[in-house]
Amino acid sequence: MHFKNLAIAAVALAAASFAGPAAAVTNLIKNGSFEAGAVGTGGFLQWTKSNVPSNAPASVINYNSTASYPNGAFGESVFADNSVSASPDAVGGKAAYFVGDLSVNETISQLTYLRVGNYRLGFSYFLTANGLANPGNSSFQATIIGAPVAATAIIAGAPGRTWVNISGVGQITRAGYYTTAFVFNSNLGGASKDIVIDRAFAVQTTDPATIIIPPTPTVVPEPSSWALLLLGFGFVGLAARRRKTVVAA
Repeated sequence: MHFKNLAIAAVALAAASFAGPAAAVTNLIKNGSFEAGAVGTGGFLQWTKSNVPSNAPASVINYNSTASYPNGAFGESVFADNSVSASPDAVGGKAAYFVGDLSVNETISQLTYLRVGNYRLGFSYFLTANGLANPGNSSFQATIIGAPVAATAIIAGAPGRTWVNISGVGQITRAGYYTTAFVFNSNLGGASKDIVIDRAFAVQTTDPATIIIPPTPTVVPEPSSWALLLLGFGFVGLAARRRKTVVAA
C-alpha cells in the first residue's frame, strides 16, 4: 500500500510539473540583444546567418560609437534602444546593423522549440540619418518558418533616429522546432536605406494571433518532458515490482 501511494504521488508530481504556475516570461530567442560575442560581422553568436551579401553584410555594432563600418554605423552614433518592448531582455551595449545594398533575404535565424499556443515575435529598430539619405528603399521582417509575423518598410519619410518596437502574434498548432528568422531586403539598384536592430524576441502570450503558422515543424519532444515521463514510469515500475514480490512471498 505504501509503494502504491508512492507511485500515485510520483505520477501526480509529473502531471503537476506540466500544469503548474507559468514561469517568468523568457525570451526564446538566444542572444536577442546581440550582447554575446564581439562587434563586427562575426559577432552573431548563437545565430545562423544565410544569404549573406557580397558587400557590407550585417554586423554587430557598439552603441554611442562613431566607428566606421563594420564596428559602427559609418561614423553615425546610435544611442541605446529606449523603446517600449515585450522583450524580457535588458538593453545592453550592442545592436545589429543591416546595411547591405545587395541584400536578398539576408537572414539571421535560430531553431526554436514552440509548444502549441500563441507567440509574440518582434524587434526594436532604429533608422540612421545617413541610411535614410540613400535613395533605395529596404524592408525588415520577423518570420516563423517563412510566415511573416512582424515587418517594417524602410522608406522615405520613415521616422529617423528614434527607436521603434514592432511585433506580431503567430499561432502554433503543432508543437516542434521552428525556424525563427529576421530578414533584411534592400533595393539592389544602388545605395539603400539601413536599419539597426535590437532586442529580437519571441515570447509566449495569450494575445490573439494575427497569423496562423503552418504546422510543419520537425516534431521532437523537449528533453525535460521525456525526463519527467521517465521519472513517473520509473516509480510506477518500482511499485509494480514491489507488489509482485509481496504476492510471491
